[in-house]
Amino acid sequence: MADSASARFSREYATDVDLIKLPPELLLEIFSYLSPVTILNEVAFVCRKFNSLKFHPSLWREIDVTNWSGPIKYLDSFIENLSPEIDLVSEHLRSLSFCQVTGNFVFGSNKRWLFYKFSNIVHLELIECDCVTAQILDEIRYNLTKIETLVLCGCSYIDDEAMEVVSKFEHLTKLNISQCSIVTDEGVNYIADMPCQILHFLSSVVVLISDRSIVNLVTKQTKIESLVLSGRNLTDYSVIDACHCLANLKNFHIFNCTNLTDRSIYALCGKVRLQRLYLDDIAKEVSTRAINCLFQEKPLMNLTKLGICSADAVVDETVNAISSGCPHLESIFLNFCTKVTDKSINNLIKSCRKLELVSLHGLTNLEGDWLAEIDHYLPKLLCLCIAFCTGISHDKIKHVLMRKPDLTVFGR
Repeated sequence: MADSASARFSREYATDVDLIKLPPELLLEIFSYLSPVTILNEVAFVCRKFNSLKFHPSLWREIDVTNWSGPIKYLDSFIENLSPEIDLVSEHLRSLSFCQVTGNFVFGSNKRWLFYKFSNIVHLELIECDCVTAQILDEIRYNLTKIETLVLCGCSYIDDEAMEVVSKFEHLTKLNISQCSIVTDEGVNYIADMPCQILHFLSSVVVLISDRSIVNLVTKQTKIESLVLSGRNLTDYSVIDACHCLANLKNFHIFNCTNLTDRSIYALCGKVRLQRLYLDDIAKEVSTRAINCLFQEKPLMNLTKLGICSADAVVDETVNAISSGCPHLESIFLNFCTKVTDKSINNLIKSCRKLELVSLHGLTNLEGDWLAEIDHYLPKLLCLCIAFCTGISHDKIKHVLMRKPDLTVFGR
C-alpha cells in the first residue's frame, strides 16, 4: 500500500530534537504552552537548565486552573513549590482563575492567604466556588486592591450582602455575576451606586432581578459597553432604557426575556456601535416586522457577532436583511429558527464573506445544497454547526469536509 504524504514527510524531515540543547528563548516559547502548575511540578525537575527557567517572568502572567482534572494533592504540591518564591511571582502575575474544585480548595482553607500576596492581580475568576461569601470577598478586596475584572459565575452564596462588598472594589470595571441566582434588585442597586464606572456587567440567569434595578443601573453607570440581561421579570423598560442611556454599548446579550415586545426591538434600531448582539429565546410576541427593521432601516453595520435563537419571528426575509445589512459578520447563530430555509442561507453565505462560525442547529427545513459552494464563498469558515438539521445528508457533509479539511462540522 502506498505511503501517505504525511508519513513520507515525517520520515524525510523529522529529526530527534534534544530539548536540553535548545537556547533559553526557544525553551520559554515551548514552556509558554504549559500551565505554571505543570512547569513547577514537573518541568522544573527534568534538569538544572529547565529548573533555572521555572520562574521566568514570561511564564507567570496568569495562573489558570479552571479546567482542573488532576488530583487535588497535585495542586497542593504546586502551592508548596510556589511558596518560597511568592514575592518574585507576585511582581509579574496579573490573572488568577479557579474552578469549583480548585477554588474551594484554596479559598475554603488558609491557603488563600498565600494567594492574597499576589498584590498586582487585576483579573480574578472564581467559577462555581461555594466557599466564596461576602466575608471572603471582603478579604479579597482588602488584599487584592487592583482588581479590575471580577468573575463570580455560579458562586451559590453570592447574595446582596456580597454585592455590597463588591461595590467597594475601587478599580472594578468588569463584573460577571451570571448564575448567581440569589442576587436581587438590592444587590444590583449596590453596583449602580459604585463610585467607579462599570464597563461590563454580565448577569445571565440572575432570575430575581427586575426592571427597577436594571433601569437604575443603566441610568447611573452610563459608560457600560457590555450588558448581559436575562430573566422573565425583565420587560421592555430595561431594554429601552439601556439603549437610551448607554451611548457606548457594543455588546448586548438578552436571554430568556420572554416579556419583551416589539418596543424592545425598535429601541435597538440605530445602535450602530453594537458589535455583538444576542437575542436568545425572546418573547413570541416579537414580530418579524420588528426584527427585519433592525437590519433594514438603520443597519447594524459594525456587527461582527450575531445570535437570534429560538425565535419564530425569524424567517427568510429576516436572514436576507441580515445578509445585506451586516457585511462584517464573523459569526452567526440562528439556532432553532425553524422557519428559515435554504434560499436565505444561500444568500447569507454569498453576502457575509467574513464568516468564521455559522450555527444552524435545529433548522429542519434545510437540505444543504449551499454546502456545495460554502468553501468558495466562506474561505475563513472554521466551524459549521448543523446538528438536528435532519434534511442535510451525510454525503453533503462528507463532500464539504473533503474540499475544506480545516472545517469543523457539528452535524447530525
